[in-house]
Amino acid sequence: MSHVSNKRGVIVNDSGASILLYALFILFTLITSVSCASAQQIVQKANEPNNVWGSKLLTTIPKYKFISDDTACVKELIYEGVGYANLPKTEVFAYYATPGTINHNASLDKNLPAIVFVHGGGGKAFREFAFLWAQRGYAVIAMDLAGNGKDGKRLPLGGPDQDPRKKFTNIDSVLNQQWVYHAVYNVALAHSLLLSFKEVDKNNTGITGISWGGFLTCISAGLDNRYKAAVPVYGCGFYFDTAGVNYRANLNKLSKSSAERWIQQYDPSNFIGQSKAKFLWITGAKDQHFNPSMFSRTYNEVVSQSIFRLIPDMPHGHYEGAAPTEIAAFMNHYLKNDHYQLPFFESVNNNSSNIRAIVNTKETITAATLCFTKDKTLPFEKRVWETLPANVDGKKVTAQLPDGVVMWMINIKDSKGMLVSSKYYFQ
Repeated sequence: MSHVSNKRGVIVNDSGASILLYALFILFTLITSVSCASAQQIVQKANEPNNVWGSKLLTTIPKYKFISDDTACVKELIYEGVGYANLPKTEVFAYYATPGTINHNASLDKNLPAIVFVHGGGGKAFREFAFLWAQRGYAVIAMDLAGNGKDGKRLPLGGPDQDPRKKFTNIDSVLNQQWVYHAVYNVALAHSLLLSFKEVDKNNTGITGISWGGFLTCISAGLDNRYKAAVPVYGCGFYFDTAGVNYRANLNKLSKSSAERWIQQYDPSNFIGQSKAKFLWITGAKDQHFNPSMFSRTYNEVVSQSIFRLIPDMPHGHYEGAAPTEIAAFMNHYLKNDHYQLPFFESVNNNSSNIRAIVNTKETITAATLCFTKDKTLPFEKRVWETLPANVDGKKVTAQLPDGVVMWMINIKDSKGMLVSSKYYFQ
């Protein structure tokens, strides 16, 4: 029988050595597994978004009061927001309308689908958009996110204003002094308030926002899975995208740690991938605030099937952003069970100059266009876009991609007059 000697001079036979080595191997494996698991947990935790709003974000129904006359077709209300600086609570002004209020017929208000309408930078609570959505058969709430009332003057207990610089530079201040913190909270409170009204169908609510309201829509839809459908217009995430000149410049004015804190706390890219809502994305390819690089990176985070409406020269504004009829058609399908559904692209080959796309639609495709740009050095908002007709054969769309194209998409119209797009494709 052979023998081996360990470092301490203890003689063991080879079978004993084997047992000892096996035991040591098992022990090492266990220790390594625990260590790897711990390391993985640390990495995962480090990558988790910093949800600064806490667990009460979706469970608090705010106190409120109507401040308009009972006969008003679009009602005015004040609801209670979170504290701001030395104020223990804030006031948030909002418009509320339903088919019953605008027609002075309460019998119309039963099991209503509902919309949360979020304004953008420089905006306010829009009475006209509340009225518009009520005309479409919805209960709608449109709140002010700058601490103002309907006259644009500061409320006595108004929260932070929406100064563009303060949206970034106050990241190192106390949490309840930060505009994004308040804005997301006030959108969630508006949604909870809406759901508390007896006339609202709690299973059919949607959110749409314009510009900074689109930014907030992306965050809100990620944090609040009570939404069934969402339409961000212009606004998106990935503010740290190197092509995002406007907002990247604001982040660059911060210290590295402050910029990283803002991104972790507030960039929609941290939250939108959690959303279970259906999405319609609307913007212009030359938008000066939210460029295609940022926009495409954001919608690629969404797990559900998205629909797009991408227009090269779409102007940037509240009224322009609310105008597309595709928004109502999209909401009607998901929130009112309307049988009509916007077309969407099931597949597009983007690895060849011979483009072939399949569109999912029950309607006839009446027109198709290849939209493209060859500019690769100019900022997105200054690039020249060209169009060529594409061929339609039933649900199949084909086109020949010209030489030198760096970015393109296909737009189609159906027999209802609705326009939808493929995703952006970058060469």
